[in-house]
Amino acid sequence: MVAAGRVRRVLATALSRLGRDAAEADAFVRLCDAHGVLVCTRDDGRLTMATADDLVMTRLKSSQAEAESMRLSARVRAGLQQGRALGKPMRAACWGYQLRADRTAFEPHPIEFGRAAQFVAHLQAEGWRMSRTLRLHRELCPFSSCRAVRAWLLNPTLRGGVGYHQRPNHGFAQITWGRHEALLTHAQFAEFERQVEANKLLWGHNATVIPRPLTGLAECSECGNRLKYITGRTIPSLRCSGSLCSQLYKGTREDVIIRYAIAAVAASAAERLAAAVGEAEPPEAGELRRSIAALEALGDPELQPIIEAKRQRLEGLPRVEPVDPELVERISDPRWFDTLQPDELREVLRATVLRVTVTRQAPSAIRLRL
Repeated sequence: MVAAGRVRRVLATALSRLGRDAAEADAFVRLCDAHGVLVCTRDDGRLTMATADDLVMTRLKSSQAEAESMRLSARVRAGLQQGRALGKPMRAACWGYQLRADRTAFEPHPIEFGRAAQFVAHLQAEGWRMSRTLRLHRELCPFSSCRAVRAWLLNPTLRGGVGYHQRPNHGFAQITWGRHEALLTHAQFAEFERQVEANKLLWGHNATVIPRPLTGLAECSECGNRLKYITGRTIPSLRCSGSLCSQLYKGTREDVIIRYAIAAVAASAAERLAAAVGEAEPPEAGELRRSIAALEALGDPELQPIIEAKRQRLEGLPRVEPVDPELVERISDPRWFDTLQPDELREVLRATVLRVTVTRQAPSAIRLRL
């Protein structure tokens, strides 16, 4: 508008309102001078760069505005860093929670928390099928799409944590646990992730099909596609689903893959559970202790409030009962899996196995959830 000659005067509160960048503010004033437009501010009067003295004064004021912007950004970053160190929420509360009066943590909403708990119970009863649950219990929640429900369930706030530095697909670079009452337990969240992965395979007419033990768990090492069960076989077998894969017509017996998975699960479970025997603290306690030690090593007295806050959080963490040694012995023994019913075996495999890689009709690698 200035270049087109449709402006005669520009009026602002101060030069900083014309721009926080000194170069951009100077360029704007020069543009107005070139087109005969008067630039005035309430605090500084007329701004122009027509003479040497005016140029010095205008550039001084624009530099002061940019410096104040930099100081403001530094204060904001320092405040965010201190808030993260103290475990304070940095975003609005999700459905079911509200910000506490002192703004230091979330707390259950007096009304919506109960409604959210009912909605989670309905989701669990429906096998975490979000579309069906929304259709049957739409009046309970404020969501209108499955995407919104999924984003809500992935929020660590529901599991008693506060997330910082959000990443794509609703992830967070840092999560502080144990900050408020949880609506969703970690076990329920793990069940949700497993079931949603299974629901991707069992939709439409397949929704009523009972999945087999290895449905969606085995993949081909050559093309990366998943192995599917071969219909009409007396001995249950799987083969690659890739249409251009050389292993398309070569099957692998189900029991071979299951034995391989059971051996890996038993070995890993024995190692992990044996390490946890006698442990009376949750996993996040170790992280807090390392963080406190690192802050104390700096020797900065200004960090003392942050250290005290972390110590209080450490003391407030729930204690974990020691793992039963009998349970360690039972899971570490592959023969224990022989006592499971087919549906029980399927649930155990889904809870412990992420993917089994098959190379030329033989399992060659495995990725576990443990």
